[in-house]
Amino acid sequence: MRNRILTATGIFLVLGVILYIIGFRSTKLHISVVAEPVICLGGARATLETCASGFPITNSLIVTVIVLVLLVLAIVFGTRNMQLVPRGFQNTLEALVEVFYNFAQGIDRKNVTKFFPFCASAFFFMLIANISGLIPGVGSIGACVPTAEHKEAAIVAPVPDVAMAEEPAGAADFFAAWPLACEKGTTLVPYLRAPSADLNMTLAWALISVGLIQYFGFQALGAAYLTKFFNFRDGAMATFVGLLELISEFVRIVAFAFRLFGNIFAGEVILVVMAFLFPYLLPAPFYAFELFVAFIQALIFAVLSLVFMSLATEAHGGHDGHGHGESAAGAGH
Repeated sequence: MRNRILTATGIFLVLGVILYIIGFRSTKLHISVVAEPVICLGGARATLETCASGFPITNSLIVTVIVLVLLVLAIVFGTRNMQLVPRGFQNTLEALVEVFYNFAQGIDRKNVTKFFPFCASAFFFMLIANISGLIPGVGSIGACVPTAEHKEAAIVAPVPDVAMAEEPAGAADFFAAWPLACEKGTTLVPYLRAPSADLNMTLAWALISVGLIQYFGFQALGAAYLTKFFNFRDGAMATFVGLLELISEFVRIVAFAFRLFGNIFAGEVILVVMAFLFPYLLPAPFYAFELFVAFIQALIFAVLSLVFMSLATEAHGGHDGHGHGESAAGAGH
């Protein structure tokens, strides 16, 4: 089996080198900074990224709905015929949930049942949403839109003049001659795009996470939760530290949103650049790396949410005596 894989890889490598030398490669790769509207309900498109009127249905919103539908279907089919001894798809779902639940118990055993539903939902949603951007066709199949009035809305992959000059005549336009390729003067607006590459989605999750952190803090401590931010009884230093804590709560929104968005968007840029440099084989190891990034970023968001929720339930200036504070703080570091 290993020899077959190596043989196939070698054949693709040799074929890719030959095609690249001949000049059969795309020179019109680009990636948009924002999610573009695919449909403007009740209106018309104004620019590449906005609608003149109506409600915009963006490509990232479409994939978001698809991911939610997949999660709901997985829950329905995994739980409709539940058995005491799980088998098949039910066994797979229970194993995934149990692994994450046991991991969450190591952070805060006392409140895990309270925090787990949101953190697990965020993890599985973001994992699928992040991976969706690596599926062939997502981000690469769409409609061709004129570019004259919205050039600033897309980041175009740089194409050095020297490289263009060295290409054989007609070779650079090989892909442009395909029936589904965009003509000159137009740019591709993909029908589907990874939700995590849209700041609107990551910001929404960040606001929900930070909002729940404050809710659980007030639920556990009541009005005493405010003493973490407004402590005027223990001197000027305690007051200053409290104000820093208050600022950090707002900074978490930015950190949550931009960490996830930045990593997934950067992954898209890397794949576009690698596809421009050598489209036939070079992007393959970066796809594997982006799969790892997709998992890690989903896990980081869920775990940090869990840690911050756990810390929010601790009384100011001490622990609550149940031993979960130190493990939560350690996980935060």
